[in-house]
Amino acid sequence: MAQLSNYQNVMVGVDGSKQAKRAVQKAIAIAKRNQATLYIVSVLNISKLTSIGKSQFGFGAVDPEVLDEFKRKMDQLVAGYRDQAIEHGVKQVEIHVTFGNPKLELAKNLPHLLGVDLIIIGATGANVVERMMMGSNASYVVANAQADVLIVRTDLDNQQLTVF
Repeated sequence: MAQLSNYQNVMVGVDGSKQAKRAVQKAIAIAKRNQATLYIVSVLNISKLTSIGKSQFGFGAVDPEVLDEFKRKMDQLVAGYRDQAIEHGVKQVEIHVTFGNPKLELAKNLPHLLGVDLIIIGATGANVVERMMMGSNASYVVANAQADVLIVRTDLDNQQLTVF
């Protein structure tokens, strides 16, 4: 039987979705089992946020207060995941919440910066039409990452997730 890789730097991407929560649970288990550093990251896509809130600066601009509030909420979510990882015995946990293109940041920039050898993300929540139009973050990461990628489709007991 072949031996599995011993991952030392595990990164999980989160966006507040149910799929991302499951990905965090699996990332915690993998990081603990491998005694790895766990990086919990969220990339806020400004181009998607331009339609949130009222624009003070004209068409296509984002209210800075709306961005600050959105980032604060994501900071809280990621910090909660960090606390959960520590409670479950992961010794080294770092969190990063940043603005940018999630596809590029998750597939290339953050893994290179952090020395990641395993990327974990939830399966896409987008429907077939959305994936055809824009492509999912998950499919982009799988196609372009230089590290191993785990797409989470099951719970901790490897039972299929029900999506509502």
